[in-house]
Amino acid sequence: MSFHSDLAYGAEKEELVLKRVQRKYPKAYRVDGYFKEWDIYIPEKKIGIEVKSDRVSHKTGNVAIEYSYGGEPSGIQATKATWWVYITNKRLYWITPKRIKECIKDNELNPQPFAPIGEDIKPKSLYLIREKIFRDYTSRSERLGWQRLM
Repeated sequence: MSFHSDLAYGAEKEELVLKRVQRKYPKAYRVDGYFKEWDIYIPEKKIGIEVKSDRVSHKTGNVAIEYSYGGEPSGIQATKATWWVYITNKRLYWITPKRIKECIKDNELNPQPFAPIGEDIKPKSLYLIREKIFRDYTSRSERLGWQRLM
């Protein structure tokens, strides 16, 4: 997988979430380009949503939550979003950053270092959370149909 294919895949998943959000908040929009704070903004509520998609969680059984990138805070450590939507191969999870942090603390998890691979030029650290455990901390979980994932 390349940076460009990952970017396209992520944009597709952001659109999926945006369509769901717009059912209730029609003014919601996807933030174009790189914006560290969130991917979707809901003006009616003045909140942001971070969308994360994971193509390999069904193989590893883990949800990966970024903690740092290149030694700088990122992901859960830097988020300003009110909600995160985490998309695996088969499920879409709605969770708040507070609940992610509670999951990490309750399960005494430590971020794991990962060396740069592919087009990544900096090392990162991630929390690897068993999906079964992560699910217990989510506010809502939706099963996705296979046709939406292709």
